[in-house]
Formats: sequence, C-alpha cells, structure tokens
Amino acid sequence: MIRLAKKGVAHRKNECKWYNNIKTPGRCEAAYIYNDKLNRFIEKELKSSKQDTSNNQEILLKSRLKTRKSRDIYPIVNHDFDYRTGLLKKYNLYELGFTNAPTLPNLFKAPIKLKKFMDVLVKNPYPNKDTTAGIDDVIGLDKRKLHIKNTYRKMDAEPPYPSFHKDYPECHFKTTGEHSSSYFIKTGVCKTKIQDKTKCQKMGFKWYDKGACYKPRYTYINNVSRGIFGNKGLQPSMFNDLMSITPDKLFQILAGNSVEGGGILPCIEDFTNNTSYPVPVKLNYPVKRLILITILVIIFAIIYRYLSQ
Repeated sequence: MIRLAKKGVAHRKNECKWYNNIKTPGRCEAAYIYNDKLNRFIEKELKSSKQDTSNNQEILLKSRLKTRKSRDIYPIVNHDFDYRTGLLKKYNLYELGFTNAPTLPNLFKAPIKLKKFMDVLVKNPYPNKDTTAGIDDVIGLDKRKLHIKNTYRKMDAEPPYPSFHKDYPECHFKTTGEHSSSYFIKTGVCKTKIQDKTKCQKMGFKWYDKGACYKPRYTYINNVSRGIFGNKGLQPSMFNDLMSITPDKLFQILAGNSVEGGGILPCIEDFTNNTSYPVPVKLNYPVKRLILITILVIIFAIIYRYLSQ
C-alpha cells in the first residue's frame, strides 16, 4: 500500500505540471481528486485489516498456541490464505492504473487496463506461480497481522513430524505458488509397525500404553485453480468446483480415497506396489461432461424461452 500511495503522488505531480494543463485544463484538479480517493481507499482497507487483526486473528493465534491444535494444520499460512486481501492488493483499480485524467490517451488505454481484470476473472489462476502465502495476502502496513503471519511461517518451517515430506513429497502435494492456499489437515491416525516407544516418540509419533505406535493421518486440501477449457480464472474455477460435486467423487471421498490429488490420504505403510506417495483415484470424466451438457441445455432453454416471450 505504501508503493500504491507513492504511485498516486507521482501521478499527481505529473498531472500538475504546467505544460500538461495548457492543452487540457483541469488535469491537476482531477489528479488531486484522484489522489484523495486513493488515500481514502488505503485508509479504509488498512482500518478494516487492523480491525480483523484485533477482533479475530490475535485471538485465533493465542488459541492455537494454547491448545497446540495448530499442528493439525500444515502449512497454517496456506489454510488462512486471505483471497480477498490478495486480490484487492493486486487488482484494485488504482493498481491496475485506472485514473480520471481527462485526456484521450487515458480513455484509449482503459480497455487495456480492463483486460488485466478480465484475465483474472476468466483466464489467469489465483493464487498464481508468484504468490506467497502470508505475504501477498497481507497489507504490509498492518504490522500486527504481518507479525502473526510471520509467527505462523516460523511454525510452518517445522513439518508435523520429521519424515512428513518423505511421506508426502512437495512434487506431488504442492503448497507453494499456485498451491499457496492448499494445505494438509489431520483427520486421524495410522498404526505403525514400530514396537519401540523411544523410536516412536523420536519420529514424532504418539505412543499408547497398550504398546502401539500411531502416526498422524492427513487429508490434502487441493485448492489450486483448475478451471475449464484451459481457463483458470475465478469464474471458471468456481464453475469447476460446482461440477466437482458429483456422486462418483462423493463416493470415492467417503471411501477414504484420494481424489484428483486431494482428499483423505491413505496410511503410508498400507501402500502397495512400492508406491512412495498416494495415487489419486481416476474419475469417470464422462459424468462431468454429461453434467456440463445438461447445464448448457438448461441455459439455452431459459434463453430461448425468454426470447420467445
């Protein structure tokens, strides 16, 4: 937001140069109005962020530190990824370059600037390959929230147990870039073959008095933008999510299978064929196509009925 404020000041200084107001009087006055609205926008969003930090995030941090429930989620910054703030920082009208300059060049450039906004709605995924959870989804001027996110990032530096990344390698269960909002959540335990209490505890597992060693079992929440027909923007991704609620997927999830790289992950020691990571269940894609065709038929029927009136 500091960079955005400086950008507004630079715009005002340029618009108020005397030679810019000879051919087009009023550019300086318009720039002051623009800069005032920009500052109010920053103040409003910063105030909203600080209120959320005070009323929610600080309380949540204390609760997590007290109960140790935070270890049931990994990475926490991904779980708490703030889509609204991330999109607002990157795609607000001031960041996109829209101004109220009363000039023809500014008018002609508007469609190009609008294309950036349309791309994230239709074409480009968010989060994208350059996104970093805990940084890009935080307003930097909110120092308290930034401190909370940094606390979580330090906690995330240590995996739930030492061999976690060996069990769930990053190359198959990604949590960075486009997967900055994807995460693991503990959903149970798996009995291991370990018979020694010391070894069990050293590996970060839990030893029970009955002489059994259990390791955590996780569900991988894959929130990457999938989209349809090669478009991974917000709208196609939302449409894809709606299409994903199909009986074949629900039955697979209820059966404890991994679906499209996400879902409840099987116990590592239960793997077969020497597989080093969970294999996603291949779904019946004709079902998805049938749902898409049905939706399109309904839409065309509604349009036809409307035009026939």
